[in-house]
Amino acid sequence: MKEGKIENLKVQQKDSVQEQYEKLEILELSGGNVELIDINPDEQKTKVPVVVMPGWSATPEVFKDNIITFAEQGRRTISVDSPDGIKAEKKDHLPEAELRKVAALIETLEEKNIDKVDAVAHSEAGIALAIAATLYPEKFRNLILVDPGGMIGQDRADKLAGRFSMDILKQTIDAMKDFKRLKPIGRSFKEGIKSFVSNPSQSIKEVIAISDTQIHEMLKDLKQKGIGISIIHGVDDKAFPMDRVQQMAKSDQLDGFYSVRGTHNEFYLNAVKYTKVADAALDALEAKHNN
Repeated sequence: MKEGKIENLKVQQKDSVQEQYEKLEILELSGGNVELIDINPDEQKTKVPVVVMPGWSATPEVFKDNIITFAEQGRRTISVDSPDGIKAEKKDHLPEAELRKVAALIETLEEKNIDKVDAVAHSEAGIALAIAATLYPEKFRNLILVDPGGMIGQDRADKLAGRFSMDILKQTIDAMKDFKRLKPIGRSFKEGIKSFVSNPSQSIKEVIAISDTQIHEMLKDLKQKGIGISIIHGVDDKAFPMDRVQQMAKSDQLDGFYSVRGTHNEFYLNAVKYTKVADAALDALEAKHNN
């Protein structure tokens, strides 16, 4: 009977998380409106929420399984649906395309009266997160960058586009061998096309920002300020090759580096497994901070 009751409680918790995911909030911010997912699990391992930041052309729907898994691990989980960000104040030497995403995140946290967060960013969102933490370090406790942009040194937009195409081709081939991967790939394509069509010029600006922006010095400064930082990177990532990331990443920028199997988008293609890696990385950063 006890085991049955425990299983029933787990089902109820899972249903509750799923229902909360479906209930989008619409926030009217000064720079524009955003949609927000905000899941509060019944039992929380920490009072500090985790923000999940999608990368280029992606939305929280692409990371649905990641968001739900974080919540099931006991973290209040937040994700802002604003692929192109909102109106933002221009700042010297920082790409406007990324500042728009920073504005969407920071204004959301202020609207929700959230003082500090942990944040997990995928791909291009790693650039936006590094900029956000640089401009508002008081808002962030720990950062997890998953296959982040801005970590391979000098790049060009045309070469970046070519590498992304190679990575997508490999993902598609892999999906032919493992049909469980078709659903998240289809979800990604659908959301990506929708985001690109809605604002193609902004999407192109974001690609340019990815190729032009480097975040190494930002990470070094953030670590010196006491913000925990770890990278999770796929060994088969063709968009941002592992060997180039390892050449550029230094111990004065990071607290942890996790090398995992998979392509650039493995984080959402194998969401439960890799979200648990990110969750453990956050636990490790919190333990290090407490010690």
